[in-house]
Formats: sequence, C-alpha cells, structure tokens
Amino acid sequence: MEKPTFFIGEELSDKTRQWLHMQQIQYIEQPLQKIENMITGAFDGYLFFSPLGINMFKSSGNFPLPNSLVFANQNTTARAAWTHFTNKVHTSPDSEELSFVQYSIFRWMKENHYKGEHI
Repeated sequence: MEKPTFFIGEELSDKTRQWLHMQQIQYIEQPLQKIENMITGAFDGYLFFSPLGINMFKSSGNFPLPNSLVFANQNTTARAAWTHFTNKVHTSPDSEELSFVQYSIFRWMKENHYKGEHI
C-alpha cells in the first residue's frame, strides 16, 4: 500500500501540524467553512471535527470515497456522519485536537493493517 493521505476538515494548531510532519503523514488541511466546491483527490481517511463541518462538506457536493474511513471527534459529529455517509465511522474517545488526530491515524493503520515505513 502506498503512503496514505488524509482529509482533515479543520485548520490545525501548530502542535498538531508538527506531529503530522514528524510522522511524515500526508494530509490536506481544509477548513470546511471555506469549502465552496468539490474537493479533488482520493483520501484514505476523512477527519471531521463537527456536525456543521460534515453538513458543509456534503452541501458543497463532496462525499468520502466508499471504502475510506470517516473519523468524528464527538458523538454528535459521528451521528451526522452516519446520517449522511455510508462509510464506516469511528468516534475518538478524546476530542482534544492532537489526541483526535492521533487516534484517527492509528485507528486507520489498524483497520488497514498498514505496515509502511511511514507513520
């Protein structure tokens, strides 16, 4: 499997960006409030921080790829994901930004039996 790429629907803190960079994780950071049209690209996982983010993602004509995992940082966000998407949705036990991102990446690795040199 090639190196995975993640869609992160939020503007991240420097601390989280630094962690992602140190882990050599490929990602697209897209504040959902700024989405006006289709997001192009194939993503292995989608990280959402709020129900509003999911609604804005969907209303701009976007949907996660069918086999991609969706990660939600709260139960309300997970419920919105289940309402709009058919993807498997995981909810993080911790909604703090870096913890949520770390949980999502490691959960994706486990689900996909990822054994690459990266991450």
